Amino acid sequence: MRDEAFVCSFKAHNGRYRRGVVTCAVVQSDRLVAANRRLEKLKLVDAEVSKIVRTRGGDLLEVSGEEDARSAAYKSANERKQYDPEQLEEYFKDRHIECWRRRLQVATPLLAFATNIVLDYQLGRATQNRRKRATEFMELVASLGPAFIKAGQALSSRPDLLPPEYLQELQKLQDRLPPFDNEQAFDQIESELGGTLQDLFERIDPEPVAAASIGQVYKGYLKTGEEVAIKVQRPNCEKIIALDIYILRRLSGLLNELLRLVKYDFDLKLIVDEFGKLIYDEIDYLNEARNAERFKDLYGNMEKIFVPKVYWRYTSAKVITLEWVEGVRLESDTLGENRSELVRSLVQCSLRQMLENGFFHADPHGGNLLATGDASLCYLDFGMTSTLTQEQSYGIILAIVDLVNRDWENLVALYKRLGILDKDADEEPIVKALNDALPDVLDASVGQFNFKSVISKLGTVFYSFDFQLPPYYTAILRCLGVLEGVAIQVDPEFKILNEAYPFVASRLLSDDSAELRSALELFLVKDGELVADRWTGLLTSASRMNGDDVSAGLNSFLEYILADDSTEMRYMLADLLVDELDGLGVDLTKYLRGYLANNSLFSLQGQPGDAQMSPKLQQALSLVNDSLLRKGVRIDDFFGICQRFIALPAGQKFAAEVILGVAERYASRTIRAIFRLPPAAESSRRKR
Repeated sequence: MRDEAFVCSFKAHNGRYRRGVVTCAVVQSDRLVAANRRLEKLKLVDAEVSKIVRTRGGDLLEVSGEEDARSAAYKSANERKQYDPEQLEEYFKDRHIECWRRRLQVATPLLAFATNIVLDYQLGRATQNRRKRATEFMELVASLGPAFIKAGQALSSRPDLLPPEYLQELQKLQDRLPPFDNEQAFDQIESELGGTLQDLFERIDPEPVAAASIGQVYKGYLKTGEEVAIKVQRPNCEKIIALDIYILRRLSGLLNELLRLVKYDFDLKLIVDEFGKLIYDEIDYLNEARNAERFKDLYGNMEKIFVPKVYWRYTSAKVITLEWVEGVRLESDTLGENRSELVRSLVQCSLRQMLENGFFHADPHGGNLLATGDASLCYLDFGMTSTLTQEQSYGIILAIVDLVNRDWENLVALYKRLGILDKDADEEPIVKALNDALPDVLDASVGQFNFKSVISKLGTVFYSFDFQLPPYYTAILRCLGVLEGVAIQVDPEFKILNEAYPFVASRLLSDDSAELRSALELFLVKDGELVADRWTGLLTSASRMNGDDVSAGLNSFLEYILADDSTEMRYMLADLLVDELDGLGVDLTKYLRGYLANNSLFSLQGQPGDAQMSPKLQQALSLVNDSLLRKGVRIDDFFGICQRFIALPAGQKFAAEVILGVAERYASRTIRAIFRLPPAAESSRRKR
């Protein structure tokens, strides 16, 4: 008997068949009944099928289910086509006509542009014409097609390769192209998914909702009623991109020689290969689907974060189908009153991606983010993701700390450890260059940092010295820059480092890794003493996290400070606390005397008192308010931490050191007041 197609959807649990929506793809309902009986006998567990099922004489030949499709996609991860320059050379070496036509289209404008750069340099007008040439370069890249647009976007975050004028122009590149023909798109869907549109979907809207350089998106409806977003790749996209990369590699030697004439000395072929790996990952939609699912597993349960589901049965290397999400683009002017909360959700989620889990969305621009009806933030488009090792995440944390605290010597030393700067590079001129490039940063508070401006000025230093930014670092710079750009569109007063630093401070205080513990000591200790401003600044910033984070951070930090190998740090912290508590006591006494004088019927000697709070007292009250009241740290949690602290011998000794030190200060001050002696000089550290 001939094959007949049925579209079936069902769930079976514990061997029991539960019938769901079933649609006959041919006008023979009796055959549908036979097919359903066969499905029942399979006794599939936790299966869900909505795909073509073929039968012959009542015997089931194929069931393609969601879990089957997902398993196949993950099994194919190691077999997928990856960027291989040698394979490109082999494939295109005999395709002379095809290659030469495109080579002329690419090489002619690129070589003409490079020649103009050389002439500018030879005639002494390179600086004068740099802005003009940057604009020309951006327009040239935009005219050469999708591969070059993607390459230009990647270069826009490479301050080690290009001067700031070029970076600013390349950031204007738009990844938007006119949509391609519907017939081509629908043929691609049918070819990739192995069936007709009528068999696969209830319907697909006739016009795409979005179009970009690699693919375009349609809204569709499954047979089971779900609304989905179907992204289909442009025809011959991979071949077009592969040819452009091949041509760029072949031209790289000549372009390198031209650029060396103007002191641009870098390996263009290596840069092309880095880009090749990046874009081959992006054009593999199965890879994007795996990224989307991993992202959902890691961050989909965060409060106010939504990640769409992947429909694996309707996903292939060139078609990806995701849950349809209704919402407003984050770059839209129609956002409601929750815009500030959306930005905070974006930043907090991004920080967890980069600094906690090491897997992050590397292209979080406004078009890839939606504000949903319940004020949640929805992530879209997972073609560009990146990963960080734990060591790299720690490096980013320490770089932010050094940047916020203007510690250029530590920052340069960190770049050497990370391999971004040669170990033998002379540090002094780089430290001076950083200091000269960021004079406004030296006088700015954390809340006034404009990250894009800082990166632009850092880029000048990267470009002037022999910095080699690895791909993960450029991905981070681009991600943070894009985040701040999106956030400023939503909230003009937003500053990303002001939001990021509390998270960084909390990690620095609570992480028990040897690397961050060592970095914390290096950061807090100078000349054998704790630096009070850094300590209080770090603690104040960390207190701005939510209550659970503050409680966890306190627990973790106390474990560290009470460890056997932290004796010296405990002594230094005890000395610092004695100084701070003594100073707070003096300030509080002055404030209370002034307050009572102003509000008492009998003010002292008829003179008004000074009831102004000192900056130190204001900071202490702000710390208590932020960490214990506003952020929701429960009082019983706080006292529980104190009890655990006092229960340990090291904690008891620490508390005794602090109490004794404060008591000595107050006793000395009382005696001097009684006998009208002059105040004591600044106290030195107690001997032990």
